Amino acid sequence: MINFNLTKEKIKSEDLIAFEQELELSLPETYKAHMLQFNGGAPEKEYFKGVSVAHFNPIKNGRRTLEDVIKSLKDILPINYLPFAYDPGGNQICMDLNDGENYGKVYYVPMDMGDTNPEFLADSFTEFVNGLSLENSY
Repeated sequence: MINFNLTKEKIKSEDLIAFEQELELSLPETYKAHMLQFNGGAPEKEYFKGVSVAHFNPIKNGRRTLEDVIKSLKDILPINYLPFAYDPGGNQICMDLNDGENYGKVYYVPMDMGDTNPEFLADSFTEFVNGLSLENSY
């Protein structure tokens, strides 16, 4: 189990349901469980395959919520990519929420001058979180 610092006020299941309905997205159950426990925050173990994870975006109760991030990046990110976290440089870590074989897979999306070329990181949110480490040994 990994711990998170700087988390926001806890959310309820109703908040997740409203979020999914408003954005017309279906979130993976493991992600929903994580958000109910932490609602954003900075992971104690911050590295995954060479990517530094600065912070997870909160669903609500933060200065910049996940909905705010989605709205600000809607014309930049691939359709139905959920920018659930970011690195220290503002590059996004996203889950593909499109129906199909890539649903739930995690990607690193560099935000280089408007070009977005997603780089595969993990087959699932669970694999991503469980693979976080203290050292950048990739």
